Amino acid sequence: METEKDKDPAPAEEVKEEVKTDEPEEDPATFNKVEELLKENEVEYTLTIHKPTKTSQESADVRGATLASGAKAMFIVDHSKKFNLVYFLCVMSAARKMNWKRIKGIVGTKKLRLATVEEVFDKTGCVSGAVPPFGKLFDAHTYVDNSLIEQGDTINFNAGLRTLSINMKTEDYVKVEDPKLCNFVQNEEPKTEES
Repeated sequence: METEKDKDPAPAEEVKEEVKTDEPEEDPATFNKVEELLKENEVEYTLTIHKPTKTSQESADVRGATLASGAKAMFIVDHSKKFNLVYFLCVMSAARKMNWKRIKGIVGTKKLRLATVEEVFDKTGCVSGAVPPFGKLFDAHTYVDNSLIEQGDTINFNAGLRTLSINMKTEDYVKVEDPKLCNFVQNEEPKTEES
């Protein structure tokens, strides 16, 4: 008698067809830009190849790193001018949540929203969860919350693909990106791996 365990797995092509998503296929172009930017600036970093991750917690787990060290990059849009969207990249410790009222005050508009999956892909070439913390690569203003700076000496982030992570010194990141440093996260205690 043949059991599920004994059956041959379906060919890869068949498995691929069964898993359908509305997301575009990942493209390594953004990773290549990140790598070029870091090499141009002579930044030391460690590249980790891992299984695809969609959440900050999944990424921290496969990296063997703290959640707080994750540089969570949120692509937001100022849609106050109907035909002239302005994009911002808000980067914070992955253990924290954004305070929308604060970031609206910092940016100077009340009409901010998260970019749609389509807008993120069109602007960055990345699927959700893979956007690196370098707004300069996408002609976007970068705001970094101090929670990322205060969490430690190194940061980790998906580097344009959900399967590639970079670990680098926090000070090198700030030097290369030259973001606006500010406070826009909620005042609650940071999430930990247990919470």
